[in-house]
Amino acid sequence: MPEPKVVKNRLHLDIKVGQGLPDDDRRAMDTAKVAELTALGATPVEAFPSDGGLVVLGDPEDNEFCVT
Repeated sequence: MPEPKVVKNRLHLDIKVGQGLPDDDRRAMDTAKVAELTALGATPVEAFPSDGGLVVLGDPEDNEFCVT
């Protein structure tokens, strides 16, 4: 769309990796997934290390999604 984003997304995706694994293993998988998505064009928006390592990313069109 040619217009800039003016409101929050109606759909928000959470990408969950490493569910059920020990914390250290899950966080390593989260870090790897964030690196993979960044290499594909995502932009880190905000990180919440105290909230289980949640990372908010933006796609090339500024739609936000989380890796958790």
